[in-house]
Amino acid sequence: MPGGGYNEFMAKRRIRLILAILVLTVSLTLLVWGLWPFAHVTRILSFPAGSLLVP
Repeated sequence: MPGGGYNEFMAKRRIRLILAILVLTVSLTLLVWGLWPFAHVTRILSFPAGSLLVP
C-alpha cells in the first residue's frame, strides 16, 4: 500500500512527542515539588534557654 511508511513514521513521531511531553511534565512536577517550601519543613521552633546548655 503506497504511503504506508509515511503513516508509520508519523505515528512513531507522535508517540515520541507524547512520551517527551509526559517525561517533561513529570520532571517539572518533581522539580517544583522538591523546591517548594512546605510549611511543616520551614517551621520555626523555639527552645528555652536552659535546654541549650551543655552539661
